[in-house]
Amino acid sequence: MKPLNMTDLKNEMRELIINGEDPYSVALFGITTHYLLEAQNKIDFSFFELLDDVTMNFLTPEDYDGDAGPFLELLAFYYLLAQNVAGFSQSTNWMPMLTDEQRQTILKWPKNYVLSLFELSIKDETVWHKDMKTGKEYQLAYTPEDLELPMNPRNVRLITILVPTEQGYLSSIPFFVPLDDFTFAKIKRSQGQREYELAILKECYKYRDDQYDEEDWNVEDFTFEDIRFHSAARKAEETDEAFAKRLLEQNPFFQNFPLYNQAENLMIKVIQTFPQLFFKNSDADALLEGIKMLFTMQTFTKSDMSLMSDELCFFWYLLIKEHLPEEVKALTPYNGPEGFSNDTLF
Repeated sequence: MKPLNMTDLKNEMRELIINGEDPYSVALFGITTHYLLEAQNKIDFSFFELLDDVTMNFLTPEDYDGDAGPFLELLAFYYLLAQNVAGFSQSTNWMPMLTDEQRQTILKWPKNYVLSLFELSIKDETVWHKDMKTGKEYQLAYTPEDLELPMNPRNVRLITILVPTEQGYLSSIPFFVPLDDFTFAKIKRSQGQREYELAILKECYKYRDDQYDEEDWNVEDFTFEDIRFHSAARKAEETDEAFAKRLLEQNPFFQNFPLYNQAENLMIKVIQTFPQLFFKNSDADALLEGIKMLFTMQTFTKSDMSLMSDELCFFWYLLIKEHLPEEVKALTPYNGPEGFSNDTLF
């Protein structure tokens, strides 16, 4: 079961290290999970851009609790290492039970990580990963027994991220992807390291998605009810308060929300101010995301504004700020789930 909040996560990290688990493995899990928990409550546009680039916007941080959780962990770890070193440092400094030496080793991971397609082998009862792009071999800090591997694996190819420790290289969640030589040859022609890494991640997602589709989904079972859409239409004789409550119930973010009364009062005011925008074919999800953005007190650069300009949730965000400025100003900022605050970040 994944931790529900930062307090649960920190307690779990402490318990694992106290019980003798490898601190680096615990840190890799903790750093990634710390970021994904935070990303469910604070919009990180750069991470959403990566999700869009790799998965065509099919995944969001909210999918972490589902079947896509392992792939989201891989993407989040890569994002922190390659594109958000400040966030990686914050999550590392948040980690409990690490020595200064261990923390310094981890803080160097953004400069030393390797994301690639690897070929797995075992030599002298030691696990090795050979980078299929460069030919370089990396000794892992595991034994075959640790990973429950056969002694003579053949043609085992996998996509993962390697980071160094004193005992050898540590691997993030591996994805066993049987990339053929022709497909990999095309990937190797990518211009630049970042382009190569993105091509690897896209191929990993494509394979995972194809496997998921084949095993768990049949096109004949599809109905339009499978598409997530919550109508913002008002029911006959429904009061403003009842309508506001029903709308808020449709988004898990507002379930057990500590500032629920403020959210409900704001929703009532929105309903009263823009009655013409609540009709059968209008999408309540976009409105709810817009209100969520108001509570998390997001700030936007010109680049963010351009990126979000065609998003319905951003339309609602701007509309409410423009026409209900006093109500927005009165909102209490929401800084994340229970147990998390900027004070506990370090």
